Amino acid sequence: MPAKKRRRIGTKDHQPDSGWPVAPAASWWLEFLGLAVLGALTVLLVATSWRRWPDPLIDFGRELYVPWRLAQGAVLYRDADCLYGPLSPYLNAALFKCFGTGLMVLVAANLAVFAAILAVIYRLCRRAWGAVAAALAGIAFVAVFGFSQYVKVANYNYVTPYAHQTTHGMLVCLLLLAGLVRWLDDATPRRSFLVGLLLGLTAVLKPEFMLARGLVTIAAGLIRWRHRGRLSARAIAAGTVGAVLPTLLFTAYFAAHLPWKEAVVSASRGWFNLTTNLSSERMQQGFLGLDQPWKNLGAQVGAFLLAGGLVALIAGAAWFVERCGPRRLRLLVVGLLVSGLAWLACIEINWLQSGRCLFGLMLVYTFIGMGSLVRKSGRQGDLRVPATRLLMALLALALMARMVLNGRIYHYGYYQAALAWLLVPAVLIGELPARIRVLQWGRAVVVLASLALITPGVVILANQSQEVLALKTSPVGDGADLFYAFPPRVDPTGEIVGLVSAELLKMPHDQTLLVLPEGMMINYLARQPCPVADIYFFGVATGNGGEERIVRALQQHPPDRVVIISRDLREYGVQRYGDGFGSGQQLLQWVGANYDRAFSIGGDPLDVRQRGSIVLERKAAP
Repeated sequence: MPAKKRRRIGTKDHQPDSGWPVAPAASWWLEFLGLAVLGALTVLLVATSWRRWPDPLIDFGRELYVPWRLAQGAVLYRDADCLYGPLSPYLNAALFKCFGTGLMVLVAANLAVFAAILAVIYRLCRRAWGAVAAALAGIAFVAVFGFSQYVKVANYNYVTPYAHQTTHGMLVCLLLLAGLVRWLDDATPRRSFLVGLLLGLTAVLKPEFMLARGLVTIAAGLIRWRHRGRLSARAIAAGTVGAVLPTLLFTAYFAAHLPWKEAVVSASRGWFNLTTNLSSERMQQGFLGLDQPWKNLGAQVGAFLLAGGLVALIAGAAWFVERCGPRRLRLLVVGLLVSGLAWLACIEINWLQSGRCLFGLMLVYTFIGMGSLVRKSGRQGDLRVPATRLLMALLALALMARMVLNGRIYHYGYYQAALAWLLVPAVLIGELPARIRVLQWGRAVVVLASLALITPGVVILANQSQEVLALKTSPVGDGADLFYAFPPRVDPTGEIVGLVSAELLKMPHDQTLLVLPEGMMINYLARQPCPVADIYFFGVATGNGGEERIVRALQQHPPDRVVIISRDLREYGVQRYGDGFGSGQQLLQWVGANYDRAFSIGGDPLDVRQRGSIVLERKAAP
């Protein structure tokens, strides 16, 4: 291509001779339109999913129960356990302290967190790929991941996440990435401290964010060293102080309530979880894809090759149209390509399984970004565009590490695969035309073909989620705790939780309650604490002698009431709760010896084919 034409590939926002493929600039009205659509879509999906986000039994009850207990003066890990770092429970406890206890208090806060995540994603994508790509990436993020439900269990969304560490960690990592891009150009002590502080916050959140932040920060440090030189001693010192500060502050807090050794362990819970061998559990193996590694690897390689082939098809068609002469031939090629991709997207592609191609795509794109930076020599030029692209790809890749052979957009994919999924349209529209060096015709082909391929997928996935959410009409709780679950004809669990909680709520709140095998939502709605710190009574909690430890603790602090409720544990390898040691047998034996049935709802809660609950009261002293 002549040099004169090559210089036209660029934007008004970046230097045309910078050497980096950049996206075309969008006019102000086009960017405004994209933001308006993004805002309207967010409002619409919040409205159509209103109060339908939580699961009535699994996981989210813990997210309400633990901060409620902390707001009452309990100490995390001593009085109420948590699987991850301490930051999120104490943030939510502070919200309950300030605004009162209620599900909708957390909903309001989480909507603000989601808005911040969306704003940072838009900002980063706009810098890297332009306003149009940023708007499309934002729309994909909101429609596919923001408020969705694709599986029976809820909680895999940004309003009522199964663990708040996931959404808080997502925001912290994105802010870290944005801060590192600015830090690359000017690593002042102040910026180094802020970057270090964001690093340190991931250490009190969740293990996968620690891995992600480590990879992104190391990459940013190498880029900085190659293109800007070494850091000053003051910058290194400031960053180190910021990195250790969150853990030190939590250590000091816990030391006021616990022995020093326990305080250090509590403050470093995220670090200790990082070294826990979760891959040995049956369920965790499934999450990683290690239950059937070769089968899963084959499926992911096949999905990657298909996705890569479609990208190559779009690129090849754009290159051909840009260079072929007759206008009619160009229009014919564009029409065939767009209609073919639209048919494929609407009829043939299983979009719920689209996560299988993402790890491979991000891996290839990461190597492309690394190659671009390695080939760029010297210490001149603007690093913001290539650094943002590479760091976002690395972050997306790192977040998918826990689903390396089982990539999925549902379940944990709402945060582990979300960034990778939205980067696909951003890169296609904002970078591919410049990569293959096409101008007006070729760029139009890429944009139209990408929209024809991805838009149906976004619509199909959003519609699937809306159909699931529309089924949830059965109220659970009331007031600020009201939410909707599936009606009894679909799944009676929500109705059972609501009925049991309503009956227990009539009883004194200073009494204690044990729910087996899981049911912190009932503890929370009934405002009756569990007498032991444990929040689950199966799996890791009861294995390796854990069940015997729990029974000893209950003997010292027996609850006033016990609730046994249906919970399908077959994914944990438990066919019937209570049938073996480590699977609830000792717990149920202790309960049977010390408690009498008060009332029951539904069928046998220990039979996975039935749904029901039994409420027991402590036997009177002889």
